[in-house]
Amino acid sequence: MSSTQSYTRLGDEKYKNWLKTTKSLSILRDCIKDYIEKETETYHNSLRNKPELNGQTCNKKTCDVKKSLCELCKCWKKEIEAKYNGGRNSIHWDNCRPHLWSTEKWEVAKAYMPRGHNKHCQFSQFDVSAILNLMSSCKHFNIPGKCVTNVINVRNCAMHSPDLKISKEDMIRHHKTVLELAKKLEPLIPGLKGLEKKITKFNNILDRNFNEAPCEVDGQQVDLQTKKTDQDLLDRAEQQAFKDMIEDFISRFDGNQDENVEEKPQDMKSLLDFLDQNKDLLVNLGPEVEKLKEMQAKVDQHEEQIHNLADRVENLEKGTLDPVLPVNPLRFKNHLYEYCRAKKWPEDKWPVFAEFQEAQGYRAEVKVNGQTFKGTKVFNDKKGAHQEVAYIALEQLKLQDDSTDEPSSSVTQPEASCSSSSGITFFGKVTVDLDQEVSSDRCSSDEEATEAAYKVLWERFRISAPAKGQTYRLLIMEYFHTQRFQKPTEHFVQNDDDTTICKLKLIGPFTFYDKDGSTKKKQAEQQAAKVALQHLSGILHGAPISDTEKNFKGELKERLDKLGLKSPVYDTEKKTEISDEHVTSGISSDLATSAVPVSQAAEKDHSELKSKTISTTAQLPSGQDPVRVPVPALPDPQESSSSAAQKKKPKIECPGITFFSKVTVDLDQEVASDRCSSKEEATEAAYKVLWERFRISAPAEGQTYRSVIMNHFDTNDLQKPTEEFVVVDDDSTATCILKFHGPFTFYDKDGSTNKRQAEHQAAKVALQHLSGILNGAPISDTEKNFKVELKERLDKLGLKSPVYDTKQKTEIRDEHVTSGISSDLATSAVPVSQAAEKDHSELKSKTISTTAQLPSGQDPVRVPVPALPDPQESSSPQRKKPRIDCPEIKDLFNVYNLKPPHVKMENMTCNENFKCSVEINLEKCTCVNKQGYDNKKEATRKTYLLFGCAVSIFDSSTDEKTSSAKVKQFFSQNSLPLPQEDFEGSVKPFYCSLKNISYKVIYTGQGSSEGEAKLVALQNALRSLSPLFGYDSLTGADSAEEVQNQLSSMLKGSGQKDPVISLMPVEQANIQLSFCDYTLKCSCQNTKRAARNHLSARILGLLGVNSEANDVSVRNRLDDWFKQQNLPQPVFEDTEEVLGAKAIFSVRFTCNSSEWEDSWDTAKMNLLQVLKQRFRFLDDKNN
Repeated sequence: MSSTQSYTRLGDEKYKNWLKTTKSLSILRDCIKDYIEKETETYHNSLRNKPELNGQTCNKKTCDVKKSLCELCKCWKKEIEAKYNGGRNSIHWDNCRPHLWSTEKWEVAKAYMPRGHNKHCQFSQFDVSAILNLMSSCKHFNIPGKCVTNVINVRNCAMHSPDLKISKEDMIRHHKTVLELAKKLEPLIPGLKGLEKKITKFNNILDRNFNEAPCEVDGQQVDLQTKKTDQDLLDRAEQQAFKDMIEDFISRFDGNQDENVEEKPQDMKSLLDFLDQNKDLLVNLGPEVEKLKEMQAKVDQHEEQIHNLADRVENLEKGTLDPVLPVNPLRFKNHLYEYCRAKKWPEDKWPVFAEFQEAQGYRAEVKVNGQTFKGTKVFNDKKGAHQEVAYIALEQLKLQDDSTDEPSSSVTQPEASCSSSSGITFFGKVTVDLDQEVSSDRCSSDEEATEAAYKVLWERFRISAPAKGQTYRLLIMEYFHTQRFQKPTEHFVQNDDDTTICKLKLIGPFTFYDKDGSTKKKQAEQQAAKVALQHLSGILHGAPISDTEKNFKGELKERLDKLGLKSPVYDTEKKTEISDEHVTSGISSDLATSAVPVSQAAEKDHSELKSKTISTTAQLPSGQDPVRVPVPALPDPQESSSSAAQKKKPKIECPGITFFSKVTVDLDQEVASDRCSSKEEATEAAYKVLWERFRISAPAEGQTYRSVIMNHFDTNDLQKPTEEFVVVDDDSTATCILKFHGPFTFYDKDGSTNKRQAEHQAAKVALQHLSGILNGAPISDTEKNFKVELKERLDKLGLKSPVYDTKQKTEIRDEHVTSGISSDLATSAVPVSQAAEKDHSELKSKTISTTAQLPSGQDPVRVPVPALPDPQESSSPQRKKPRIDCPEIKDLFNVYNLKPPHVKMENMTCNENFKCSVEINLEKCTCVNKQGYDNKKEATRKTYLLFGCAVSIFDSSTDEKTSSAKVKQFFSQNSLPLPQEDFEGSVKPFYCSLKNISYKVIYTGQGSSEGEAKLVALQNALRSLSPLFGYDSLTGADSAEEVQNQLSSMLKGSGQKDPVISLMPVEQANIQLSFCDYTLKCSCQNTKRAARNHLSARILGLLGVNSEANDVSVRNRLDDWFKQQNLPQPVFEDTEEVLGAKAIFSVRFTCNSSEWEDSWDTAKMNLLQVLKQRFRFLDDKNN
């Protein structure tokens, strides 16, 4: 290393930050090498074992994706495409040699990498970008989130830096991004736990060599050999970084890299100039620099050719100028096509363009709707001629419209779409990906800023106003949770005037449906775009959409383009033989709870169209309040009982067809007890009121009303009531309020040959059950319109409209079909008649058994139905809880050939929990250590140890000798001002305090309910922080409210703000596996005893028990585990191989995802990674 040049170069802090970033990526690549090697081999083997591939090899070296492929290579290509995350056109087939796909794993892996790797065939030849793109693009890896993509962006920022410099803030952010990926992969790659230490070690060497005296570090002399070793390490890091950068330049300018990367020839010149100024690098990188210079010569030649071509084009344009159209002509062809769509002309009458070449260019003509229009001018190219004649045709057609007084076309034409003679109607939907940010004004506190920001978001979404006592934040959170959107990310900006701004970033897909359908596919898409614009005009910063607009798709795309958002995605469904049921339209029932009003059908002829549109009120998850999104410029809803709605078609009896309907009612009610002398008495009184409303059978002797209700809600998977207490201090009485909500489903008992009649019968059953809950009198048999009666009772209580679902059954025999409340939601004692034959099995699964299956030890709870026969014992078999499918897990089972009867996946379920975060913002805080010490050094160490443990920088097991260094290092890495040390006493004992501490710490807790999670989190915060403020370690009270009061009082006493508390649901996936007489073999050990120990360790690894294969007691541990589970011991036998052994065992166990996740999809992916880690032990080669 040249001392002058290197010290000058490395004296630049931003250059060192660039070098630190590139080195962190290099260290990451080294750490994941073994994992990538194994997973690539596993993926390749899974493809080879496919039935259509069956381990065959290709003998034709001439196979080429762009030219021709043999049948085997075509199958390989199809499998590779199926595992690609993205469009098929973006796969880089140029990397691959297809005839080697069946034998070489890297030939398959290269398809998922960027271009430029055709000649590479082993891990050492692939840079970190290639490896990360493989992990991101191949579905086999299944790494959730955007961690891998974020690290790819870090690599691109470093490699494409024109001046080889990165700011400190960017370097810290890049470092954090790399560590986030490492943390995500730690369960799969244990070696990543030391990644941060390795990166920190390199950074310290770099800073130490050029920021400190060369002979002393931390008070200790550094020998010259250590100094030389460090310099060699830095040399290699620099050389590797520049080699990667030069290779990247060569690939990009050869046209062999991502086309999205902006290529700048001046960047290559800048790099050459930099290397020329740093001769030490130029010498060490001789071969690479020569390649770069050759590429620079090619680029210069290419630029000269482009320059000459541009001059020739300019001269040609000066000689022949195209005619100028009245306005921009580039969209007249599009407008002409849109005009034809609006007119609903058949496709054979749509525009057909032709052009005729003349001496000076092209003249065009177009045939539209039987008319021919010819262009008047000559153009140099065909496109210009087509646009001109399209303009002429549009003008003429519009004049014809005016002369015949034809009414103008509108995108939304329900009348036309209803009268289709073909019987085919298209229904479109559009998905819009939002990525927006809203901000509050300046506010005096974080809480005020947060509420102000959520109010802005509420105004943009145009959701109905929050209920009394409900905050805008809670309203938005409930809305996003209901629609399964990603919740807004909160970011606070502190201003110089002590005010705060809250910024909310929201992302996610929103799907909207057309309300009328159309006989044309394009028309249906236009109508879906109109619905989207009606909802999102506020979010997209635009005025409400006008009904005079004709090109709604173009308008939606333009609004999204202005905001830099992705183009909308359309999907159209074709419906035939539409029935006459009435369903209203609106936003997607899966993604929005829009209260879009839809007027009634004017005539019975339109009932077919209406039957295929979307329900206005979507079914929400249990426990969620409806959030309504009003749509401008739509008529008010009308009662379904109006005279127009009462008109019905003549009833058509179809002996071979019977309709069976069900209705789902979303309840959201609360009941309260009278004033009682204690909370316990009030609770029991409230549950008695709830029991009376539900009309459940009386509790058994010794059983409370609360236990009856809890058993009922547990059995039917309903969200348990929330208990709230109102305590009156004057008379020391308490009132208990129970809030409960959730969906209840009821079925008609007889079926009907008329669909509407079946819905009325389902509504009647619902009314018979819910008359007490809906605060109404029992339903009368003389009532005729049960649907309207049910809706009116729900409307009076402000509840959502019921949702009906009707199924058609054919060849119904004489068996009875039972009605009653849904077996998933209630344990009604509705009678069930004799079992139907197998043709009725599907229907029967939706009806009610008299006795629902309850957890062990609980008595069944019966719900008597008014005006129905007495309950009878059901003979139908009890039904199992439906499984939750995960195709990726099934694929994993196929990879390891785990199939019945030896291996079964018996059940996959989801556990729900709550996570609470308590955020403490310490500002100019003082940490006081009241304990005195013999010297200042000890006092300092102990105080830093106290502070570090309190704010979770490290735990109590940390060596106190390193505590001060770790705290200071942590504060420096996060750009925080260091604490100021202050001492009391000139002689012992010495007391140390840390002053002016500004730091944000978050404590978390988790529980089965919101209250439990909040209590745990608050207790953690109180227990940790109390020593910081001079108190003994406090555990807190038994209620979250009391602990919160204790914590707030302690913080206020020290001049700190109240804690910020947030709650969110979390989920965990688990799966039950059954191994029966499964055989595990080993042939890789030196002795048979070692082979059996190795097998024991692998079985324990499969079960999730930590062990080492060379542990002498591993066999005993395995036997003990099976004894504890009351399972037969594994049987060990010798194999035909000399030192081989095998184990045969049977076991059933449950495997859980390693962490609780924010969403079910992430929990499933986490479980998939855990299963991958467990199943590794089944492969002898991987252990």
